[in-house]
Amino acid sequence: MNPFLAASLALFVTLPAHAIVGGLTDANLAASPWAGVGAVSVNGGTFSGALIGSRYVLTAAHVVGGASADKVSFVLNTEAGRQAYAAESITVFQGFTGTMPGADGIWHDDLALIRLASPVDASVPVYGLYGGPLASRVVTLVGYGGGGDGVNGVTSGANAAVKRVGQNKIDGLLADDDGGSTQEVFLFDFDGADATSNVYGPGAAANLTLGRTREAQFAGGDSGSPVFVNDNGVWKIAGIAAFNGSTTTLPGSNALFGAIGGGTVVASYIPWVETAMAPVPEPHAWLMLLAGLGMIGIRYRISGRVS
Repeated sequence: MNPFLAASLALFVTLPAHAIVGGLTDANLAASPWAGVGAVSVNGGTFSGALIGSRYVLTAAHVVGGASADKVSFVLNTEAGRQAYAAESITVFQGFTGTMPGADGIWHDDLALIRLASPVDASVPVYGLYGGPLASRVVTLVGYGGGGDGVNGVTSGANAAVKRVGQNKIDGLLADDDGGSTQEVFLFDFDGADATSNVYGPGAAANLTLGRTREAQFAGGDSGSPVFVNDNGVWKIAGIAAFNGSTTTLPGSNALFGAIGGGTVVASYIPWVETAMAPVPEPHAWLMLLAGLGMIGIRYRISGRVS
């Protein structure tokens, strides 16, 4: 691990991300590039997620892990009104062990898929996953968390009808906590107008704020929200929001200038996502396969069990 990162990680306590502070409010138009980002409702609480297929929503494991599918829904908002889709099933990445920090001070593997009971309309965008490098990339945060700014913090709570958009710059990456070499966690700081609130990197203008209406931070409702990069003109999901935290410079505050945020790098989990989304053959498809293998006797025994 980078020595600077190792030193700085000891300075903050991570907390589940519950908003985007800073940035702007999306118009919730059908033509918006963020029309495929929705609110994830879990037992009445508001979180975030994004479509990666007509029936699949990518979100954080700590949002839906342990929840019953009948208590989870995905809500899209456009000028035509609110559309809610019931969850059919939930798949949590098998390596997720909860939000207890590991040896590097961060929890890992915080990723889950929601399969919807019915597909969304074909006009709603779905997003690909970004597998390229993230170091020093400017990323776009889109979620349903509370609003506010880096001076006053959160001034309005999470709202399933209000989608917020902002940006930040990736300052650090953490490797697989199980000993692998892949990068699993991204980190950024919420920079103010000068170097006094800078956490990562040198106190230079290039590493400070992206601007008052651009620089953003996770705060209440953004857990599970997508973090996008523009990959040659195409918006792709590079990460999923998981946590925010305070530092010794700003103890107890996770939404003011000087706080940090981070989440899961999706590139490491693309094979898992593809496997989890792979279609399950219908019973008759299995029978045709068995027949093709000459297993006719087995075919009849299996078909006898199908109601």
